[in-house]
Amino acid sequence: MTKTKNLSEIRTTLQKFQDGYTARDVARLDDFMQLFAPTDEIEMIGIGAAKRAANEWFEGTSRIREIVEGDWTYWGDVRLDVEGAKITVNGETAWLSTTGTVTQTQAFDTAIEFHLNDMKAIFDQEGLSADQKLMEATHYGMRRLRERAKGLGYSWPFTFTAVLIKVGAEWRFHTLHWAMPVD
Repeated sequence: MTKTKNLSEIRTTLQKFQDGYTARDVARLDDFMQLFAPTDEIEMIGIGAAKRAANEWFEGTSRIREIVEGDWTYWGDVRLDVEGAKITVNGETAWLSTTGTVTQTQAFDTAIEFHLNDMKAIFDQEGLSADQKLMEATHYGMRRLRERAKGLGYSWPFTFTAVLIKVGAEWRFHTLHWAMPVD
């Protein structure tokens, strides 16, 4: 297979990922999940992740499906720079990096229960001291308040990296990482 064909197929997979985040049709979530490798080793690492298997570090199909559903329901309008993605291929493994924005389209009040549940989950984490739990929950809450202050229509920049593997004739996501600049 030629390098150009691989790059085109991978960019097509990334475009399908973008299309899912554009449509945000929860009824089509099972179809969207076909973009991921069929293994529980897959990971999606969110912007707030700091520790494996903790807040915003999702492993396995069911957990990734859960966060994607939350993103589609409560997060803003995601736009990846599909055409500008840098893609590297080595055999049946590829990795990419690109930039994007998420524009706040939901009123804060719509997502408040979702955010409060995330904060409750921080307090339920094993292995954190009371001080660490309080610090993490406070940091999370302050980020949400800052988002609210920016208002609807504000676009937050982020970077997006991913590893894809060849599964049969298709490229599928294995590991994804969303990151926002520290401000």
